[in-house]
Amino acid sequence: MTGDKMYFSDLTHTLQNISTNEKAVFVSGQPGSGKTFAALQFCAEHKGSLYFSFKNLDTAFALRVFCNAYTEIFGGCESWKDFFGCLKHYGNKKHPLVFFDNAGERNDKDNFYEALNNFLESDSKTTVVLLGRPWETPPIPCREVEIRCFSMPQLTDVYSLPDETAAKLYCLTGAIPPLLSLYDNEQSFEDNVRTFLRTDSAFYRLAASWMNESFRTPESYNTLLYAMANGYNRIGEIAKFSGFPKNKCDKYIKALIEHGLVIKAPSEHGHTKYLPANSYLTLWYKCLLTAVPNPDRSFGEDIFNRFMQVFNDELMSDFYKDMCDYWLGENLNSISTEYIDTKNSSYHNVKVGNVTFDFACEKKQAVYAYYDTTPGGKLTQKLWNEIENSTTKKRPFYENEYVICTVNRVPDSFWTLSKRYDNVHIVSQKMLFATYKKEYNKIAHPRFVPSFVK
Repeated sequence: MTGDKMYFSDLTHTLQNISTNEKAVFVSGQPGSGKTFAALQFCAEHKGSLYFSFKNLDTAFALRVFCNAYTEIFGGCESWKDFFGCLKHYGNKKHPLVFFDNAGERNDKDNFYEALNNFLESDSKTTVVLLGRPWETPPIPCREVEIRCFSMPQLTDVYSLPDETAAKLYCLTGAIPPLLSLYDNEQSFEDNVRTFLRTDSAFYRLAASWMNESFRTPESYNTLLYAMANGYNRIGEIAKFSGFPKNKCDKYIKALIEHGLVIKAPSEHGHTKYLPANSYLTLWYKCLLTAVPNPDRSFGEDIFNRFMQVFNDELMSDFYKDMCDYWLGENLNSISTEYIDTKNSSYHNVKVGNVTFDFACEKKQAVYAYYDTTPGGKLTQKLWNEIENSTTKKRPFYENEYVICTVNRVPDSFWTLSKRYDNVHIVSQKMLFATYKKEYNKIAHPRFVPSFVK
């Protein structure tokens, strides 16, 4: 297998440019990543191409369904050998792409794969494209392409959204294509959220659908994801919360990782943390799994308010904090006269006097960085006085460098400070996004992904 990774926005282009010499390609992605949509769109634009889906079908019945769909090509076929014999004859005239969706959903497809493998070894001019999830690798030689969801910079480009809206939508939906399509630009962000928070919405149903597709008994897995979304991220914490033995938790977590629903992330002191795989799952499990809907399928104001609080104070704040870290990593060594490793964990979340700085390094030249990442803003003259008083007890003001990053409107008093003192650096939301997207524009895909969705 050879592996390529791409984003959904590139998939259609990739399908258009599959070489006629390629025998088989496996396109993998999480449920909702856009595989089926792209395949159907391709077939609509290329009339000779064919699409078949094994979803909810065993292989014997699937053969009958496929043949009945194209009787002019497969009429009279009684076996997969016959089916691929007819496909070879058809393909030598048309040179099509033929899609088989959900072929890895069941394990009763030995006859299908045996016939397919023989077909691929023949001199057929047809290219077979298998669609499935990452853990459903087909038992045939093929090129593998993994679809990833949109990045935040891609949302700004593809959907023509302002940076702030794109960031919010990215965190709300996890950049999952079917959820992105639900967003109505004519409504406010909050009104969109109210629409999403209904039990008959795709936003609500998708997480449950993923679990039901992945596991026969999703209840235990739901418990573990709920624990992770609520801050129980180490194996011991998860086991204690769930009541499951550690070995059982370990087994379930491995299955969740395999199915792309949980990720491993390093934490302090070398311990491993387990997190929901994206921000959508974090929101869903933290706010919606146990929420009780109204008779009209909506959720009450208490659920909406909690959802928005978690979204703004936790997810968006984490997202913006990582953007600040990224800006600092890109720019600090042009501010400081000596090299500083911004990834050194001992420099993060450092309390100096009465102020906790998101980054503080007190070497020959001290650098103090403060992030204002919660929507609403907390930059005040009182805060600046505390910053100044806390950092000037060891050395004079002019021997320190100050970096203030904010995602809110910069108060006039802080702009005045930056104009008066060349060691006070104000980084606005616009500047943060510009740095974030600059690297993205240099290369095909962004280098930086917020930590909570890594």
